[in-house]
Amino acid sequence: MSDDRRTGAEPDAKRARLEQQAEAKGKEFKQSISETQLPGAESLANSSSVRHDLYLDTINRSQLDFDFEKVCCVSLSNVNIYACLVCGKYFQGRGRKTPAYFHSINDEHHVFMNLSNARVYILPENYEVQDISLSDIQYQISITFSEKQIRQLDAPGGKISRTLHSHTYRPGFVGLNNMGASDAFNVVIQALAHVPPLRNYFLRGGTPAASRGNIEFRQGPVEVDEATGALLHSSELVKRFAMLIRRIWNPHSFKAQVSPHEFLQEIAHTSQGRFKLTEQADPVEFLGWLLNRLHHDLAGGSSAARKCSTIISRCFQGKVRVESQNVIVRTGLEEDDTIDKLDHDGRQKGGQQDQHGNAKFNIEQAISMNITPFLFLAVDLPPPPVFQDAAKENIIPQTHISKILSKFDGSTFQEANGVIRRFHLTNLPPYLILHFRRFTKNRFVEERNPTIVNFPTVGLDMEEYVESSSNDPPLETVYSLLANITHEATPGTVRENSIWRAQVHTRADGDKETASAEEERWFQMQDLIMDEVNKQILFLGESYIQVWERKNAVAEVENDIQRLTLARHQAHTPKSA
Repeated sequence: MSDDRRTGAEPDAKRARLEQQAEAKGKEFKQSISETQLPGAESLANSSSVRHDLYLDTINRSQLDFDFEKVCCVSLSNVNIYACLVCGKYFQGRGRKTPAYFHSINDEHHVFMNLSNARVYILPENYEVQDISLSDIQYQISITFSEKQIRQLDAPGGKISRTLHSHTYRPGFVGLNNMGASDAFNVVIQALAHVPPLRNYFLRGGTPAASRGNIEFRQGPVEVDEATGALLHSSELVKRFAMLIRRIWNPHSFKAQVSPHEFLQEIAHTSQGRFKLTEQADPVEFLGWLLNRLHHDLAGGSSAARKCSTIISRCFQGKVRVESQNVIVRTGLEEDDTIDKLDHDGRQKGGQQDQHGNAKFNIEQAISMNITPFLFLAVDLPPPPVFQDAAKENIIPQTHISKILSKFDGSTFQEANGVIRRFHLTNLPPYLILHFRRFTKNRFVEERNPTIVNFPTVGLDMEEYVESSSNDPPLETVYSLLANITHEATPGTVRENSIWRAQVHTRADGDKETASAEEERWFQMQDLIMDEVNKQILFLGESYIQVWERKNAVAEVENDIQRLTLARHQAHTPKSA
């Protein structure tokens, strides 16, 4: 459509008024350019003097939400999608006979942004707009972080941000929308988003600044490192997970909440329907699948995943030695009168049971041993009491975390499915994930164990559970609690009215350039609800998953990733003759 036809459709008075406003805005814009001194500001000032961007004042930022899947609301296509900056809806294309073109005519919404490269166009005239006032919207499409910003994320007394409506929020501590039955997904996302090396890796993997319509945000350009290249060429699941992490830690968000819709849609697609937005999942099942899938995609396939290290394996992978022996029992058909009737199955005589009835190995029989890698450890809870107390009330059992971790001390035996096993940790990961087995199921019924686990928030020493070696340097074994996922359900039921919550905390370390000091603060998040909690009463909930951080784990993993990046770079650099 020509300019004459466009202006002729407007009253002369309105056209003159809009042109005067555009000219005044251009002069004010030139003056602001000299004050801000942004990269590319001079070219933008020159371009603004020749364009009359009459419709920029119709942009409604409160209607914009880029968290949802980029699909046209008319054709349901995901190719060449534009967002209407007036109403926030997604449309396909900008040429004639496209949904975006008809929307601009029928609804008189003229400003559209390409969701792939963040370029802004005026429709139906179909010309591009480059204006510094659009940089905050373009930043929401491709959120980037400088190294200084990443260092300051964990600084004591971290920066408080404000939304469009001047509501304060703390980046990283924002609620996640429940997309029907996604509360189990949300708590896992919140826990992983607060693992510093994992978070930093995906924050560094931001979209290159050059794809943001050539308009830099106020923090300046961000260099694209090797992590960025790996993420940009990785799977769609990795890209969407990285974008979700950046949105959670976005210091310039329009709202104090994030919708994981786009990421969860990819989860449903990649898992082939195993995880759905409308069906509540088990957090530990989802966590195991997600970590393995991210490791698989970052490594570049199944064969590479078994050989290569990624940020997932560097953070969470440890090793445990598993010794096992098949149980040898009597058939019950023997006619020997010398058989001890009290030893009804013959285990004690076979050397697989001590005098107290506890399982043990028969050293004369074959014992198999395997070193198995793990991403999280499953620990068993003691069975709850069968009988009531003197007041005829059910007792809520309690146990200490050191007692249930004795499973991995190398001397405790466990028997299941006709096999006696003994576990001993050989390598501890920087970030240790514990899963408390609360749900047990047989062919008839499912049960929930309500046992409360007492644990410290700092100073958990794993030394007695890890195998020591004189050949290896001393290993740090002291951990602090990083995240705690709890479950709550109607008393007397298993999963009725289940509520999942994630408990995470601010950090007292971080940027050393910050002189202020602040004690860590714990926050409990349930979907969009966020409350501050006392760390002394964290153990009162039914803990289901915990993430523990080893002392100096952040620096350890960051150094490993740097060495890994350098090694990959040298491997792909051609050698000179």
